[in-house]
Amino acid sequence: MRETGEIQLCYADLRGLAHRLEAFRALLSPDEAARAARFATEELRTRCVLRRGLLRHRLGRVTGRDPASLAFAYGPMGKPSLPGGPAFNLADCKDHVLIAIAPVETVELGVDVERLRSVPDAAGIAERFFAPEERAAFAALPDALRDEAFLNGWTRKEAFIKATGQGLSTPLDRFAVELVPGRPARLLGLDGALGAGSATDWSLFDLRPAPGLVGALAVRGDGWRPVFRPLDETLSA
Repeated sequence: MRETGEIQLCYADLRGLAHRLEAFRALLSPDEAARAARFATEELRTRCVLRRGLLRHRLGRVTGRDPASLAFAYGPMGKPSLPGGPAFNLADCKDHVLIAIAPVETVELGVDVERLRSVPDAAGIAERFFAPEERAAFAALPDALRDEAFLNGWTRKEAFIKATGQGLSTPLDRFAVELVPGRPARLLGLDGALGAGSATDWSLFDLRPAPGLVGALAVRGDGWRPVFRPLDETLSA
């Protein structure tokens, strides 16, 4: 049976959650707390605690379980999952965090987010990592659209490789996404040797979680609806 339904999306600016630092720290497992403590600066340590605590809080709300009791599993390439579901994925860009949560454990999904900004070596990075059709589309664009196009392509490709669970072990030039601004996000081509099915097996969504951000969601299947959910009142208070 084909899985369909809502993909819940939650965006947060961690700078607005500083008052939750100790509450979130209390939710972490010992290994998560140790991982956070290894970061070199207080800023990075704080982000790690808030990011992981927010994920646990959100999953606890969705599942009705104690967020501190959630025990994550990790795939061969390090992708976290929650045995028994739901499927989830998290992306971050400095203080910006985006969480995607599917209804059940078996959904393959990935999310990514970046700041919409100037990318000085976009052409060089595209030449090195993008598929031929992506490079051609990028080269045909006027300069004014290239930064957004590059970030469209990059976030959509990142979301896809996170969804497959293979991460950066996947050659980025072995699949292609639509990156031209204004066109619907979609997977244009996919090398069958990657073992991820065909391009039509996947849905891509353009996400704009906040002004100045560009993001993407990749989900296997074609009946999904991404829906942004507000932060809980306890978090925004």
